[in-house]
Formats: sequence, structure tokens, C-alpha cells
Amino acid sequence: MKHSLKFIGLLFLMLFVSQSAMAQFGEPEVKRKTSPRNLYDEGFRNGYAVYIALNDFGFGVSGQYRKVLNPYTELLITAGVGGLRDPSEQTFIDYTFGFRTIPDKYRRVVNFPIFVGFKQRVFPEAIQDNFRPFYSLSGGPVFALSVPYFDDTNDNGFRENDRLLYGFNENVYDVFTGWGNTKSHFGFGGEFILGVDFGENFASLTSVQFGYTVRYFNEGIQILEPFKPDLSEQGFPQDNNNDGLVDVEPFNDKRKFFGSVQITFVFGIMR
Repeated sequence: MKHSLKFIGLLFLMLFVSQSAMAQFGEPEVKRKTSPRNLYDEGFRNGYAVYIALNDFGFGVSGQYRKVLNPYTELLITAGVGGLRDPSEQTFIDYTFGFRTIPDKYRRVVNFPIFVGFKQRVFPEAIQDNFRPFYSLSGGPVFALSVPYFDDTNDNGFRENDRLLYGFNENVYDVFTGWGNTKSHFGFGGEFILGVDFGENFASLTSVQFGYTVRYFNEGIQILEPFKPDLSEQGFPQDNNNDGLVDVEPFNDKRKFFGSVQITFVFGIMR
């Protein structure tokens, strides 16, 4: 009987110890995750930024207005200026005299896009608030101006650049000349962007963006020379109709579509 009582007592002691251990080492209570910080809940409603873009066309700069619509969505209005060029262009430098020239170049182009779109923050619950990924989509009208690249004295659509062959040389304009023969062009464009906003201070706007930008002009823009000289088998210019001008043949068509990958840097303030 004594052995039975000792066994029962030992069993109760073991049960008590195990219950105490479970109370001390059991799973901790799950803590509820706090809501991510966001512009809307912290009182920011408007933003102003400088938008610097680098793409295949060169360098562009824009001003941007932002309207905060809800915790993770913003309205974007962007107006800017930048260059456009044909993707086949190549620049050559004369290191003796420092001259730059682009073979077959016919007109320089500057474009002025006005885009309206939206920006959407993604994964706010999973990523810390000082690293806020987003995507944006924008589009709108594009106004462009094109100016001659060189002094096409005889208006034959190509540059006479060899005095030995043509008897004279048509000079390349610098960026400040040739504006008397400016042409205007109207089109539309857009861009899709993936980016990240950085920083704990929501009042200061700093972003890096990667994306793709497009421009489309229905009538096209003649960026490269529309004609080339009709040369003989020996490589000399021909004048078969004896009009005093070199015979020409079609060379480059107008370009309607312009597309490029793009990296942009945004700096601004939120209010």
C-alpha cells in the first residue's frame, strides 16, 4: 500500500512539474503587426518634384506634381523636355580639331511631353517603410520641335561633306543656329515605371525608377537624311539630267515610333 501511495504521489508531482514547464516555455502570444506608415495617414496630400531621366535619346528633365488619393495611390502630372534621336545614330569625334559629327543626321529633335498617370505602392505590409516599392503608368500628348542638323544649301536632302567630290562642304549647325527652319510635330506617348521611394522622412521625396518610355508621331519625323547621292560605279556623283544638282535616291524614311528603356531620379517634397 505504501508503494502504491508513493507511486501516486510521484505521478502527481510529475504532472505538476510538467504543467509548470508548459506554462513557462509554451509558445509566445502572437503580436499583431502594426499598420504600415503611409503618406495619406500622416497628413501629406500634395507633392512637387524634379524628375531627371536618362535614356537612349539622351537627357531629359521634368517637373512633377503629385496628389495623394489614398494611403497607397497617388495622381501624377508630369511636364518636361528632352531630346529624341534615331537609335542607329553614331557620333564621331575629330580629336585633332574637336569637331563632333553624326553621319546621315538630318534634323535635331526636342520633345515636350505632358503626362498624366497614377502611382501605386506595392507590398506595404511585407517591406519596411523606408524602402517603398511602387509601379506607375502615365501617358498623354507630346509636342516636338525639329531643326536642321546642317545647312542644306541646295535642299537636296543630304549633306555634301566632301569638297573634293561636290566642290563645296555644307557645314553642321551648332545648337544655337538653324532655328529659322523649325518644324513642329504633335504626337502622344507614355511610360511604365517600377521604382522605390527611400527614407523614413516622408516629407522629403527621393526615388529611383526604372522603366520604358515611348513616343509616337503619326506623320513621322525625318531625323536621318531622306536621300543619298546616286554615285557612279567609280564612286563619283552623277548629274544625268544636267540640272547642276547631284542625282539622289531614297535613303531613310520618317520615324514614327520612339521607344527606350529609362532610368530616372526624382527629388522633391511632400506637403
